[in-house]
Amino acid sequence: MRNFPGILSLIPNPGQELTTVRVQDPRVQNEGSWNSYVDYKIFLHTTSKAFTAKTSCVRRRYREFVWLRRQLQRNAGSV
Repeated sequence: MRNFPGILSLIPNPGQELTTVRVQDPRVQNEGSWNSYVDYKIFLHTTSKAFTAKTSCVRRRYREFVWLRRQLQRNAGSV
């Protein structure tokens, strides 16, 4: 498969592991109250042998994304 700059190949080469992560379906929880928040559905599908489950789906709050970004910054310093 020919690669073009700026285009991500979604078809892996034979033997190549592929992981897809989708963030979707935002929902407002406790709408109309002082403690309302938005959470998102996180869907993961992988062909990696490092995972026992090939698909996973969870809901996470925005503040958990903020926490993850801070952890990545602390560990990598480049996010």
